[in-house]
Amino acid sequence: MEQYGLVTENKGETALINLQRHLVCEKCGRCGLLSGSNKREVIVEALNPINAKKGQRVLLESDDSQIILLAFMLYMVPIFALVAGIVVWLTLVSPYFGLDGRQELPAVSAGFALMALVYFFIRKWDKRVKDNPRYKPVITGFIEDKPTECSEPE
Repeated sequence: MEQYGLVTENKGETALINLQRHLVCEKCGRCGLLSGSNKREVIVEALNPINAKKGQRVLLESDDSQIILLAFMLYMVPIFALVAGIVVWLTLVSPYFGLDGRQELPAVSAGFALMALVYFFIRKWDKRVKDNPRYKPVITGFIEDKPTECSEPE
């Protein structure tokens, strides 16, 4: 996936890049709802093999398979854990202890507990791999500003 951004800080082998969200992402509203802001800009840390300097516009590339893996880890694995917790409670735990009656509330509670545990481990995994170059975008080129039609020729 390619994105464009502005280098805001050079940190040697990495750089902080100010990216603008795509218009498609803007319509979703998730980021604005979660963070409480309507800003279209996002700051990311990217590998800087071409030694881009502060103020330069650059092209970033991310490995699509890594993006899919991260999205799967953040969204699908917790949902699977929620469902697994409910199913395990209803099929194994409740019959093992001989619990009778309505078991929906304890089953859902077990599902949410397992989902919270999975989020805890995802957070620990994220802290471990956040500096891994495999998961960072890479600056692959510079973007030259094109003169606008209104600019005067020199």
